[in-house]
Amino acid sequence: NTTTRFAFKSLHKMTSKERATANDQAYSPLDKDSNAQLCRQMQDMSNPLSFFVTVCMGTVFGFALNRGRVFEPAVIMDQFLFTRWIMMKMFLSAAATSTLCISLMKELTPRQYAMVRDKPMSNLLGCVVGGALLGAGMAIGGMCPGMVLAQIGAGVPNCFISLAAILSGALIYGLIEPYIRSWTASKTIACAYVDDIFPHRHMISIGLATVLFAVVLLLELLFPWQSELTTPLQPGCTVVTCRAWPPYVAGILVGALQIPAVAFIATAIGSSSSYVCVAGQWLRYCPQETHQHFKLLATKMTSVWQVVYVMSAVFGSALAVQLTGTMNAFDVTHQSFDGIKGGTVAQCIVGGLLIIFGSRFAKGCTSGHGISGMGKLSIG
Repeated sequence: NTTTRFAFKSLHKMTSKERATANDQAYSPLDKDSNAQLCRQMQDMSNPLSFFVTVCMGTVFGFALNRGRVFEPAVIMDQFLFTRWIMMKMFLSAAATSTLCISLMKELTPRQYAMVRDKPMSNLLGCVVGGALLGAGMAIGGMCPGMVLAQIGAGVPNCFISLAAILSGALIYGLIEPYIRSWTASKTIACAYVDDIFPHRHMISIGLATVLFAVVLLLELLFPWQSELTTPLQPGCTVVTCRAWPPYVAGILVGALQIPAVAFIATAIGSSSSYVCVAGQWLRYCPQETHQHFKLLATKMTSVWQVVYVMSAVFGSALAVQLTGTMNAFDVTHQSFDGIKGGTVAQCIVGGLLIIFGSRFAKGCTSGHGISGMGKLSIG
């Protein structure tokens, strides 16, 4: 409506405090309540359409992670050593596509777009510390919250240890989160977006995507993707049977998931909240008063759509492996797929704990903060 557009057009002239107030006033209480109710309905997995779309999204997500080879622990670890660039190419391609798709959804589904941007306060300290913890966990364990599911689908050794560590970390973090919240409360800042300051969303998105794709092109010219594969492509393989695709193709596929996510689920893609949702299910059997003490677990225990999403990613990754004909991916006791080595038990435990602590401290993981955050032009 006119009030909303005027408020957002004027944001670039305001202080951060005034900007936060304007965001709150952009929608009337009735609009906010109505949007919140619609969001719950769209994310309700008892809705057949929402469930079907979420399963399809998760399957494509897992399939793309597998074909892009970013689920391999060695690929992730080598990226942090700057000796292999597959992961960077896929991430930047996904982020570039994400920002273009979310801009498109602003025009096609403005109400859902508004709900995607209507997020809680972010934390500057959390972004810095959480990002550092997440990066350390990825470098040590060779995984991130989303890629663990792709590793399970591909039968990577010790992947279930990683999963157990992440779930345990989610529970531990949920239990101590009230103390963390009280410590960081004074460092909370208003959630802001680049296009709040420079109100030209589409032009900014096109410019950002152009720069990111240019970096991907440069990296590809310097480090051709096939030369960086841990296992060469099978001779004579097709698009369906090849064990790997160009990482930028897989990245575009992941970024394009923002379209169904915004249109049908009224959210942007992410993975880490699913672990908190699973870890918080015990609260369902506790008195309502208990929920007040564990707000993170209580809030996230209804994020069932993301659980369906990541579980479908396991199937998507397994399907990708199955189509290569290299092993029966559904038999996780089989020898590791293509000889891929998993992390040690210690690496999986330490890495798993760090990535879930980091992603929850920062309120987002590689997908949620990286791909979706950049797609929404979020500053923090």
